[in-house]
Amino acid sequence: MSDLKKKFSRKEWKDCCGKGCKKCEIAQTYVGVYGKTKGLDKLDQDRKQMRAKKGGKKKGGKKKSKS
Repeated sequence: MSDLKKKFSRKEWKDCCGKGCKKCEIAQTYVGVYGKTKGLDKLDQDRKQMRAKKGGKKKGGKKKSKS
């Protein structure tokens, strides 16, 4: 797991296509740090992990009524 993953927000990860396009800041950072082949591999792994995370509030069960 790379430290670059934490550098970008969830919204940025959501917008990333993962193909290494020139307009994606995330892909260009990975390619710049790790090189093209290894950078795209690490990008793919980190992208899968970030897309697997779920956000938002967790819904709780019904509250017990006092009787």
